[in-house]
Amino acid sequence: MNKAVIMRIVGIVLILGSIVFLVVSFINTQNYVKTEATVVSVEYDPTVIYDPDDDTTLDDHIVTMEYVVDGKTYKTEIHAQQSAYSVGQKTEIRYDPQSPQNTAIGEMSLPLLIGICAADVVIGAIVLFKSK
Repeated sequence: MNKAVIMRIVGIVLILGSIVFLVVSFINTQNYVKTEATVVSVEYDPTVIYDPDDDTTLDDHIVTMEYVVDGKTYKTEIHAQQSAYSVGQKTEIRYDPQSPQNTAIGEMSLPLLIGICAADVVIGAIVLFKSK
């Protein structure tokens, strides 16, 4: 198999894979229920690599949140900037009513997913057409 064929396959996989992943993610979180969570810890994550030449703010802290569903307490963790959360802060999360340990932070908006998917499709198309 030559390089051009492999690049075409990679491009097609990027395009189709991103579309399928984003659509499934959107559909799977549509039945999630909103609830209030409390931040119980904000800890530095030493595994995040910092590049001093890049001025992008890193999500270099692990934020642990607790929330209650049907009288049972659950915990979820996210990576975030230290300044985004503080211990004791209340925030809204969403959880899967069938499996309350599965959570999502924020809304999965269709326009955002379409934007991300479009970017992936463009990258896939570039890879696909550069392979010709």
